[in-house]
Amino acid sequence: MSFVDGLLNKLNIKANDVSLYELALTHSSFNNKANTKHQDYERLEFLGDSLIGFVVGELCYTHHPEMLEGDLTKIRSQIIRTASEASYGVALGLDKYLRKGESLQTVSDHLLEDIFESFIGALYLDQGLGYAIDFLKGILENDVKSARVLVEKDPKSSLQEIIQAESRETISYKVIQESGPAHSRTFVSAVYLEDIELGRGSGHSKKESEVNAAKDALSKMAGA
Repeated sequence: MSFVDGLLNKLNIKANDVSLYELALTHSSFNNKANTKHQDYERLEFLGDSLIGFVVGELCYTHHPEMLEGDLTKIRSQIIRTASEASYGVALGLDKYLRKGESLQTVSDHLLEDIFESFIGALYLDQGLGYAIDFLKGILENDVKSARVLVEKDPKSSLQEIIQAESRETISYKVIQESGPAHSRTFVSAVYLEDIELGRGSGHSKKESEVNAAKDALSKMAGA
């Protein structure tokens, strides 16, 4: 018997290798209790994240022929952002089967996102690519079909979501120039992904210059 048997029965998955699903639902904090190393979901998460990105990209392309690349990217980021993937994980019931150590007190949306991705990675290795793609499409297709480009109210958040959809890296902002008298300063900020400048903007406060830098980055990405 395995602690994931109930989940697999619920999802009607006949596992060839149950240990893959056990690994996908094991948090690193459990290693301390089990006296193990690297026996957790992180490698499977990497694999599942890649597959989810591919499937969502294909669904966006198929169901939104009216959209150009920039809007397709925005739709994709809505589907695979942290809150969305966390909700898919809960809908599958993955949160109820998470194996963790006592040091982990709360299950965050980021963790739910991670185990959703790792579960998909395990599913791919156990059942094959075609099965995993069909499984994902069953979960995601209606949401992709009904998705619409949202009005950008917060360029910084929008940019972060798009970057997270592409990679695990976070963006950072830096003031690169200040000018003008003390009572009327002008700031120029740039936004970076690691060491790569994505955009820059100016404003009469650091916050305004950062927002304009995010707008500039979004504009460049849409134009590209």
